[in-house]
Amino acid sequence: MRCSACPVSHSAIKCVSATKRLPSLAFSVRSWRSTRSRKMDGTYQVNQDWQKLATRIIVPQQIVLVIGATDAGKSTFCRFLVDSALTQGLKTALVDADVGQSQIGPPTTIGMKFFTPEMVPVQFDGTADQLYFVGDLSPRPRYLETLTGTRLMVDRARETEADFIVVDTTGYIHDPPAVSLKQHKIELIRPNHLVSIGRAIELEQITACYNQQVWIDTHHLLPHRSVRSKSSGTRSRYRKTRFDAYFSESNLQRIPFEQIRGERTPFFVGRPANEKELEILSRLAETQVYYAEWGNRALCLITAGALSKAIINHIKNYLSLTRVTAEVHAYFERRLVGLVSKTSGNTDAIGMIETVDFQKREFSIRCPASKVSDAAKDVCIIQFGAYQLKTRV
Repeated sequence: MRCSACPVSHSAIKCVSATKRLPSLAFSVRSWRSTRSRKMDGTYQVNQDWQKLATRIIVPQQIVLVIGATDAGKSTFCRFLVDSALTQGLKTALVDADVGQSQIGPPTTIGMKFFTPEMVPVQFDGTADQLYFVGDLSPRPRYLETLTGTRLMVDRARETEADFIVVDTTGYIHDPPAVSLKQHKIELIRPNHLVSIGRAIELEQITACYNQQVWIDTHHLLPHRSVRSKSSGTRSRYRKTRFDAYFSESNLQRIPFEQIRGERTPFFVGRPANEKELEILSRLAETQVYYAEWGNRALCLITAGALSKAIINHIKNYLSLTRVTAEVHAYFERRLVGLVSKTSGNTDAIGMIETVDFQKREFSIRCPASKVSDAAKDVCIIQFGAYQLKTRV
């Protein structure tokens, strides 16, 4: 392992222990004020720290994972790496695992896009070559999906002709689960370079355990001086813009229950209740039951009104069940879902549930027009997300 620090200040960076000498290629320490910035395509500024690090890590057959706190400039640095690699003639893939503020693919997803030198100057228009649906704006409630999706998208990037792969991540780094998530991501991806952006002390809890490992080089940058914190309102508006763009040309597609199986939800995996059973369940629930499914000593219900714990326990005991799940119709409304192809097993698109007709037993799902024919006919799994759009797209 080689650990490098970029020139910032005499006390700002602490990449290795005092007893471990920095390698000869490590950057010299100088004042941040002496570091000049230059404009690149009018979209962001590049400083000498970035340029010097780029000369070390942008070589063929390398994977770079970038981590750091929120508003540290991770995504901008990733764009810089992509642009720099392309100008050097390297085919490059970007995996965007920043599910809340994604550049590649809509929010709630991990996207992968492949670029060739002929595409310079690169336009980051939000489109992705491959998607994985996480289903939330944060990895906190969806650790497994985040890890799985990042690894799968890196695998897809490896399957392309990419000479150089860059992986962007969220700013979730501070609490113990966040540290564990980042370290498991590092172990799953096995990047050649780990670039951490932010205060060294807040990132050491993630990076310190890799100081003695020879398969990975760690590098540290302080945030670019032009980086500004974004308010929650700014972030929300950005997400809305991205969702609006993704669904700007969309159609409603009707998908029958019998065509699909549900994933990340207790529904649409069991035997649907018949009319007689729905009548009995409605009496037990003391409200109308629109839809129900039987599982292995389990029951899932969609009801007109929310059920109390007492009623749920009554149904469970009366029918000798181990689990009863009850939701109201609003559970489905405007919920984002991933549409998985039976042919490829990949996420063809994400959609938004507009309505569910329990009598006809079919979904009405809004999908991007370019994906409708493939996704609707070929979908075999609907992955339920945790996120429901609050505004109409």
